[in-house]
Amino acid sequence: MLTKLMAAAVFAAASTFVVAESNAAFAANDSSLTTDHWLASDVYQASVYDPNQNKIGSVDDLVISKDGSVSKAVIGVGGFLGVGQKDVAIPFTELKVASNNDKSWLVLNMTKDQLKAAPAFDKASEKAPAQ
Repeated sequence: MLTKLMAAAVFAAASTFVVAESNAAFAANDSSLTTDHWLASDVYQASVYDPNQNKIGSVDDLVISKDGSVSKAVIGVGGFLGVGQKDVAIPFTELKVASNNDKSWLVLNMTKDQLKAAPAFDKASEKAPAQ
């Protein structure tokens, strides 16, 4: 009985996730995306959309330069639940914000196919050399 209840709860949670992900415009009303200073919590793991509001990936990491500025966003594209996903680094300044009806979301002026065709992000090449 407990197993059936757990399976039902997992199914309900997964169904809610699919419905939430199918909405093109995401974001909490309390998002900092429409302000001059963004919170990392509003950017990290946020969905990224093309200009036509099609989801093209999500922000999986941020590359921070020695001067403290965010230089790149690592966008995970393709795959399902992390399997078969490709990470692509894009200049952080290419991420823009779109908003409508008190909701805001990240927009990248690329298609999912363009992201998939971009060179894969090499995490090892971004690490600082050992001292």
